[in-house]
Amino acid sequence: MTPLPTVSCGLRTSVCEMNREGYSLVEVVIAAAIAAVGVAAAGVLMSALVVQGEQSAGVLRAANLQEQAVALYRLGVTNVSDLVGILPEPCSAGVVPSVGASSLSFSNSTIVTNSVSLTNGGSAAIAYEVAQCTLVYASAAGGAEVAYLTNSVFIVQPTIRISR
Repeated sequence: MTPLPTVSCGLRTSVCEMNREGYSLVEVVIAAAIAAVGVAAAGVLMSALVVQGEQSAGVLRAANLQEQAVALYRLGVTNVSDLVGILPEPCSAGVVPSVGASSLSFSNSTIVTNSVSLTNGGSAAIAYEVAQCTLVYASAAGGAEVAYLTNSVFIVQPTIRISR
C-alpha cells in the first residue's frame, strides 16, 4: 500500500479516511431556511389569490345583478325601489354602497319617435324608449381603500305602432 499524503501540520489525511455519513448542522439549517422561505412565499401567494377570487366573485355578482335589473326593467318594473326589493342580491337604490355592496340607478327614459311610410300606403310610427342603468359596486382593493367600480348599460326598447 502506498503511504498517505502528508499535510503541513503533520497529520495524514485521505478521502478514503474521511468518514462522512450525513449532513452537517450548517447544511441542514441552510436547507431548512430555504424551504421555509419557499413555503412562506407560497402562503402569501395563496392568500393573495383568495382575496382576488373574492373580489372577482363580487364584481361578477354585481354585473349579474345589473343584468337582472335591466331584464326586469324591460318587463315593465321601472321603479328602482321595486327593483331593489325584487332582486336576489342586496343592493341600494342610488346611494353610495358600502364595501361588497351594489347600488342601482336608472336615468329618466327618453322616447324618440320616427314616422315611416310603408309600401302598402300606410305609415308606421316607431318609438324607441332609451334609458340608462348605472351600477356602482364598492370593492375593497387590497386593504382599507375602497374602489368604486361603475358600469352603465343603455336600455333600448322599441315600440312599433302601425296606423292606416
